[in-house]
Amino acid sequence: MLVFLWFFSTAHAQNDVMMQAFYWNADSYVTGQGGTWWDSLRIKMPDMKAAGYTGLWVPPPSKGNFGSIDMGYGIFDHYDLGNYNQCGTTETRFGSRSELESMISEAHRTCNGPYMEIYADIILNHIYANDYGQMENNPAVKCYARAEAFTNGSQHVAYPTNEIEWVLNAPGAGDYYIQIAGYQLPGDKVERGYDLVLEYPGSSVPAEPWASGDYQWESEPNNGSGSTNTHTTGKVIRGHIYGDGDIDEYKISLSGAATVKMKLIARRELVPFDWVWADQTRGYYPKSIWYNGNELAATSALQAHSRTKIEYVNHTGAGEPNHTWNYSHFHPSDCNDYMGDGGYQDAIVTNTKWFGHDFNTFDATVQDRLIDWGQWMSNEINFDGYRLDFVRGFQEELVAEWVNNLPRNGSSQPFIVGEYFTGFKYRLNDWVNNIHDNYTHNGYRADVDAFDFPLKNDLTQMANQNGSNWNMTWLNNAGMVREPSSGSNLPGTAVVTFVENHDTGKESDKWLWRDWDMAYAYILFAEGRPCVFYTQYYGVTQIDNHDNSVTVTPNSSLKSFIDKMMHTRRTYLGGGMDVLTDGGNPVGTSGSPSNNGSTANVYIARRQGNGTKTGAIMVLNNHETSTKGMWVDNTKNSSTYPDWKNQTLVNALNPSETTLVQNDGRVLVWAPARGAAVWVPQSEYVTFSYLNASGCSSISDDVDFVGEASTKDNPAGLKAYPNPAQNQAYVIFSTKDDAHVNVRITDVAGRTVKVLADQYMGAGTHELNWDAADAEPGMYLCVVEAEGKTSTERILLVK
Repeated sequence: MLVFLWFFSTAHAQNDVMMQAFYWNADSYVTGQGGTWWDSLRIKMPDMKAAGYTGLWVPPPSKGNFGSIDMGYGIFDHYDLGNYNQCGTTETRFGSRSELESMISEAHRTCNGPYMEIYADIILNHIYANDYGQMENNPAVKCYARAEAFTNGSQHVAYPTNEIEWVLNAPGAGDYYIQIAGYQLPGDKVERGYDLVLEYPGSSVPAEPWASGDYQWESEPNNGSGSTNTHTTGKVIRGHIYGDGDIDEYKISLSGAATVKMKLIARRELVPFDWVWADQTRGYYPKSIWYNGNELAATSALQAHSRTKIEYVNHTGAGEPNHTWNYSHFHPSDCNDYMGDGGYQDAIVTNTKWFGHDFNTFDATVQDRLIDWGQWMSNEINFDGYRLDFVRGFQEELVAEWVNNLPRNGSSQPFIVGEYFTGFKYRLNDWVNNIHDNYTHNGYRADVDAFDFPLKNDLTQMANQNGSNWNMTWLNNAGMVREPSSGSNLPGTAVVTFVENHDTGKESDKWLWRDWDMAYAYILFAEGRPCVFYTQYYGVTQIDNHDNSVTVTPNSSLKSFIDKMMHTRRTYLGGGMDVLTDGGNPVGTSGSPSNNGSTANVYIARRQGNGTKTGAIMVLNNHETSTKGMWVDNTKNSSTYPDWKNQTLVNALNPSETTLVQNDGRVLVWAPARGAAVWVPQSEYVTFSYLNASGCSSISDDVDFVGEASTKDNPAGLKAYPNPAQNQAYVIFSTKDDAHVNVRITDVAGRTVKVLADQYMGAGTHELNWDAADAEPGMYLCVVEAEGKTSTERILLVK
């Protein structure tokens, strides 16, 4: 029975590689004209399928608060996928809803290659409404700020100062004394600054108050003991809270009953009078407001307003509700609620307000709406699975309920992977297992994977550091699967491995700077589901989000290397992995080609086979200049690994190299400097090839794309690539008969920019080049007129 179970668990090809098909600030939009990312992915689909990708993780598809520049994580309207005019745009940064659905349909088509799953990035933690939410009275925020975030016997994080507008309904004419207090402030006075804007009848407000030069400095003492600064109309007040307990008091005079608005922003003083933005969780608020001997701040006369009343344009599509949100749906939701600080050792904290308006995910209305949205994304948009963003921000029970309510394919649930950004392995272990073990729905348990962040950290260090500074034995227990502690490890079926992602890819201190081959060799050989990063596969230059002069571009051969490793994975591998340089009797040798290899420079592991093939041995060598190898036992356990004694092995990445397994089972294997090798039995070796589409043209190494199948809207099967393009673009199309063909590039207004062809062409497929080196960046159209019909394709030109 044990042998049967092992065979059942391993007798399948590792045809499971996915791609993160976007990166931070993916350059795919023109302001006011929409995005082209969905189209760009659709065009690349045959190329990706030919390489063997089985799933694409795509960016958040919903409309973001920041319109056409929003990466989707500033989510505003869940049900607007680029088809409603909101936030200054109809399309999202990535395109229109129809383009999204076309991309998904292309992925699901089997004529152009195997069925490919599409996984949407899902945000359940928050929504944004910085620019488009409406101000509303928020008594929960007033309670929280006036309690100085001290609730339920504990001190908590301040609600962001700049997100509150204080509104005083002044009862009558006279003088009002407004006392400003601060809390959760640093010790140094220069770090305890604030701006105060007062708006009331008779007081003008600068057009841009926070950048205005129209300001007055508070002067001490003004502490509410008869010492007051009189507000100068039209001025922004700049003040300091000098120490704990300090109060600044300002006097305004009203001619009658009126509304007074007060806005505060935390500031810091870098050098004298260099007044800059500060962390807004440095709390400031009106502690007291005195009028005719009465204190108004504690009464209903003073309100705290927040931009938490959120309404959308009328939704008209199938299954699209017309929700509104208010403060009770977010933290703090009432006077007993509070804000979390991010948690000890990356713990789950459900009320951490790091992004936008933090959902109160314990609220039944919030839960129901998020669950309904997931069902709609599956049923109406046809997503196959989901990547859950920032799962530290909401409770495990919600994850389980959300997953278990998704439509199932028989007994199978959609693929789910969560972003639990942590280096603490036990956190990932607990998150995956708690969700599976503790919650059921209709008899099902939720199956979720986790991204292997600890492994990413190890692979980054291995690739970036010199061989003399990084010992390859540190890979022995790298990541979640290899962790020896049963309380901190996960099986390969619960882990998604990766080398870089959109978050690490935007900050240069987290980058791989070199030797991407070594890192990808590891994840594409080892257990876990590998996720390839778009920029590294397609050679896109990564740009530091904080300093655009800092860049890195992967080597041009990386795509080909990844393709070969993907072929190796699906051809030879399945099941578990043993490290042969850790228990496989490794011995260095002075003979060529090992050149005195040792476990400090050489890592050797054997992976089980897939029921058809008997597995493979991988060698990684981090020596700077020399080929290195070692003698190892070809298997640590012949009951789970077939013994290859007396067989010849071939390096699947360089088949000119062979080695013989000795009669005692020992074998000398090696890899090039800062490189990898994968050794397989010569009798099982399969020449590298791309996957061919059944019924469609195959893809060769020299052709990235093939023409689209003719449709009513695209009779010529027109495609453009690359898209976005920089200095040149190619268009490919077909004609059924000899015909006069006009091919031109136009701007979005229809004005001709370049004529690519105006001539008779024979029947068949044609490819033309547009030299766009002198063209301005922006959106263009390629128009093909042939046989009395017209095909059009958008091309985004970036520089």
